[in-house]
Amino acid sequence: MSTIVINANDRSSVKLFLDLAKKLNFKARVLTDEQNENLALLTMMEERSSEESLPIESALNILANVK
Repeated sequence: MSTIVINANDRSSVKLFLDLAKKLNFKARVLTDEQNENLALLTMMEERSSEESLPIESALNILANVK
């Protein structure tokens, strides 16, 4: 299974993608802002997991710019 994440700027675009997914028999759902932030944090942590360490100032800067 593969996952696609699409960020839409307006409700009509969201509806269009949801309707298309339904027509193609795909599972689709809209994430809340909190779920989207959690996904971004998880992605960031996974990308950085191979690094030995990250200075605290860099981590705080990254977190401040997530959204």
